[in-house]
Amino acid sequence: MARLDVGLAQRTVVAGVAVHLLTLPLVTWVLLVVVREAQTNNFVQHVRTFARGVADGFEIAPVLGDTNKTSKLLDSVILTGEGVYAELADNGRRTVSALNHPGISYTGRQDLEFSDHPDSTYFIVLPINKSGHDAEVRLGFDKRPTLDDIAEARERIVEVLISYAVLSLVMAVVLVQYLTRPLASLGESARQVASGDHERRLSANTTIREVHDLAADLEKMRAELVGVNAKLRTEMDERARVEAQRQALESQLRRRQRLEALGTLAGGVAHEINNTLVPIMLFAQTVLDAQPPDSPSREDLLGILRSARRSKEVVKKVLTFSRQMNSGKRERLDLTEPVEEVVRLFRALTPPGILVVKCIEGHCLPVIADATLINLLTMNLCTNALQAMGATGGTLTVGLAPLTATGLEPAGVAAGNYMQLRIQDTGHGMDPATMEHIFEPFFTTRAAGEGTGLGLAVVHGIVESLGAILLVDSNPGVGTDFRVLFRVAEEQTASQRAEVRHDIS
Repeated sequence: MARLDVGLAQRTVVAGVAVHLLTLPLVTWVLLVVVREAQTNNFVQHVRTFARGVADGFEIAPVLGDTNKTSKLLDSVILTGEGVYAELADNGRRTVSALNHPGISYTGRQDLEFSDHPDSTYFIVLPINKSGHDAEVRLGFDKRPTLDDIAEARERIVEVLISYAVLSLVMAVVLVQYLTRPLASLGESARQVASGDHERRLSANTTIREVHDLAADLEKMRAELVGVNAKLRTEMDERARVEAQRQALESQLRRRQRLEALGTLAGGVAHEINNTLVPIMLFAQTVLDAQPPDSPSREDLLGILRSARRSKEVVKKVLTFSRQMNSGKRERLDLTEPVEEVVRLFRALTPPGILVVKCIEGHCLPVIADATLINLLTMNLCTNALQAMGATGGTLTVGLAPLTATGLEPAGVAAGNYMQLRIQDTGHGMDPATMEHIFEPFFTTRAAGEGTGLGLAVVHGIVESLGAILLVDSNPGVGTDFRVLFRVAEEQTASQRAEVRHDIS
């Protein structure tokens, strides 16, 4: 893995800059909107209040109709500094203040909002309620001071936010330096321990509780690992010895599988030869019986019969050999002992990445079987599971439990009481097309030299010879589940029958 040159301080600065680049524009925009709204609302409220006062002056005082008084009141709007334009329209006559700012004239509009028009004058038109007069006052106010205040506020907001961003980044860097200094010291100590200085203590001079606890935990781990080298070396030697024993057992298992396949093949060939010899002997005997005693063909026919009988003896011996390969001592048997024997063996032989779990449930009821065949059956299924998991590792579960079949089980499982031997693995699993052929002799999905393809064929043969039932469930990427159902011996007691409570799922 490549060395990472970007430290926590640099990452913090980059993250802080990114956060501020994302948040500060939004905060700035919100603040500017708030300031602008506040300033413009204050301006509009103030000038409308002022304009209302001017209109009230025209309504209350005897000003209307007197040109001199009207001009003075309009001039007062300009002189107060509040307005830049003042005009009175009374019964069609216009009176304009002489103090109006140059270049400003009333264009017949009235501003409701501050930004209704882009120019710098805010116009207000208010009617004057006085009998005998159809009058209205038209006032204009300068928006530029308010716009200047908004611009100044914008500059101050930007300055404050920039100062805040710089200060927060500086504080973040200082804080990160404070946090990473003890971590750097701890990392240096860890590198010295990794380089061979196993007596170097892992500690951090810090008041931060989390870093102090981390250093304490690492020091405890270092102390525990100091004495592990010798123990690991001993375990490696023991594992090498067990691996050699496993290879020897696998070699014996492969030889047994080849002999099993040879017996099956020999039995099939012998039956075919026997089927051919029977008509030969019958026809030869028939022809011999039909020949007269002095017939020269009798010797030839007798030779045919002698050869056929010798061949029949050979076939008989081959059939006897074939039956011996599939026979065993059938007796009432508790499956617990042979299954536990296989579990103990595989726990010693399995590689480190594979966990072997034994799960024996309830009271194990006796079945009619042969212990040697049960042992071979379990070994083959466990070996197949180990090969399915391979180098990736996983869990091999060997289970044994009583159950009762109620008629809802897969085809071929009759209702009754059974003992279930269950071998589960978390390997690569199989698709339906592969499962169609797994019990065929010499069928294998592994590379050449990695398997004989006889393991599951032998399992199938043993299951058939014992009158048991073999069920398989597998999904690619999930694993495989083999279940072997053995009929419970008929001589079991009524109390034992009552303990069979599990249903096939």
